[in-house]
Amino acid sequence: MSHTDKKIEDIEKALAEGYKAMAEINLEEAELCTVSDNEALRSCEEKLTECE
Repeated sequence: MSHTDKKIEDIEKALAEGYKAMAEINLEEAELCTVSDNEALRSCEEKLTECE
């Protein structure tokens, strides 16, 4: 394996690890947003029920 091939392999490995890390962060953020959205919906439904 040449020096250039090794460098490309290292970059590809680093990119793959970075994409996996970002995927985990994105999943955590999406889950937090879902919880927040559900809480906001519940609050709106409670307020609408009070108006009836």
